[in-house]
Amino acid sequence: MPKLPRINFVYLLSLLILINLPSCALLKNKPPIQKNFQLHLKTVHTLDVYSESNTLHALFSGTDSISNDLSLKYIHSLDYGKTWISPITVNLGLAAVKKSKRGNDFQLAASGNTVMAIWQTKGGEPWTGKIAVALSQDFGQSWQQITSPVSEQYARIDQGYFDLTVDSQGHFHFVWLDDREEAGNTQGLRYARFNNKANTWDQHKDLELTACTCCWASITIDTNDNIHVLYRDDNPRDMRLISSMDGGQSWQNSKTAGSFDWKFIGCPHQGGGLTSTQKDHKTVLHAAIWNGKNSNKGIYYSQSELNKDKIAVLQSIGDNFSASGDIAALDNEHLRIIYTAGDFESKSIMTRASNDGGLSWSDELKLTGEGAEPSHPRIIATPQGFRFFWTEWQKNGDALAIISELE
Repeated sequence: MPKLPRINFVYLLSLLILINLPSCALLKNKPPIQKNFQLHLKTVHTLDVYSESNTLHALFSGTDSISNDLSLKYIHSLDYGKTWISPITVNLGLAAVKKSKRGNDFQLAASGNTVMAIWQTKGGEPWTGKIAVALSQDFGQSWQQITSPVSEQYARIDQGYFDLTVDSQGHFHFVWLDDREEAGNTQGLRYARFNNKANTWDQHKDLELTACTCCWASITIDTNDNIHVLYRDDNPRDMRLISSMDGGQSWQNSKTAGSFDWKFIGCPHQGGGLTSTQKDHKTVLHAAIWNGKNSNKGIYYSQSELNKDKIAVLQSIGDNFSASGDIAALDNEHLRIIYTAGDFESKSIMTRASNDGGLSWSDELKLTGEGAEPSHPRIIATPQGFRFFWTEWQKNGDALAIISELE
């Protein structure tokens, strides 16, 4: 039999290789879809996003484009972020809005048609701001101010760096920082529950009396309605987790989310992100944390099981310049982390994915374009995939709010 020409062997070999490659290797990654929110704000100061059932809710603060007043704008989407309702001003006739910044974002959460928004008011002194709360019972169309979880006794104490969520019974759970002990170099981590049946705040607890002064806390509720809070401690300034299994009535002893023994005087303005999944009928906590110790600085992924003090996984996610991390879970196996990377002159939004419950992570994927100046990204899981949010500085000094997704 005559020999085939060599070129045929090369062709066949190449064809076999192509056939056996995963389909994703044959296609170039499509660029992320990105668009600006239309909020009637000249500039955006803070943002928060909450996913409930099939609806995305979002709250923004900033300077109103018509009145030039500080304003709160609420929007929601019924199609996972494709389209949004026209912005509704939350604070009309309600407590004044204090100017804030990313990292000290005003918060919202929702259960059915009930939406709660929480912000800082202008205090009696320039640096103070009491917590104000508004409730909507008609899907954000109208808002009524309700009592604050903080009494008038502490009205002069600055209250901020908070987070809000809601359980399956419709009770809202809220954590924040304030320095009512007047320690000066630390703040207390506080917790309160809004009992929707009694229409009042209850279960007031001091979760940590010596938390870091200006690092945002994160709160999440698992499928069993257990409550979990991630916060930065004072000494060392590592991140810690604390949980309640009885609706906020009692709390376990806190445990580390990453033991770096970082000794630092001051505040890094870096909190973290927190979510939970289930594995073999056990609750698994997933956190995106930041460490400032020079020997291993940057964003880390932390995994631990409820009722176990030992960390199961602690993995470096970004480089020494990575910061402002957040995390979300699509299901028990699929997670994503989002964070900033680069220095002040060249910053980007990056994301990495895990398809095995956090045991391994993909390479970095850049979400922002060249020359962007993004800040404090957030990530939300929806039934149609992850959605990414951040603010982006413009050349005129104003900031836009951005939503992005991957095809």
